[in-house]
Amino acid sequence: MSTHYTAESISRALFHTDPMHTCCAENDCFDEYDAVARSVSEHLQNGEALEHAFARALGAWFYDDEGLPVQPAVIRLVIEWLEKEGRHHE
Repeated sequence: MSTHYTAESISRALFHTDPMHTCCAENDCFDEYDAVARSVSEHLQNGEALEHAFARALGAWFYDDEGLPVQPAVIRLVIEWLEKEGRHHE
C-alpha cells in the first residue's frame, strides 16, 4: 500500500466512492472532498498509516472531532478504489 498518493488522487477516490453520502457524484460536485483529501495527504506526510489518515480526516470534517468513528468498512472501500483506480491516473 502506497503512501505516495496525491491530494488529487485521494479526492478522486473520495468523490467516486462518496463515503459520507454527500451525493457529490450525482450533483457533479467534483471538489466536494478536496479539503478532506488535503487533510488525508497531510496526515500521510506526517507518517500516519493510510487507514488512520482517512479516519482522522473524515472524522474531523464530518463529525467535528466529536469522537464519532468512521466505520472501517467505509474506509476500506475508499482505499480499495484508490489502490485499484488511482494507479491508472497517477
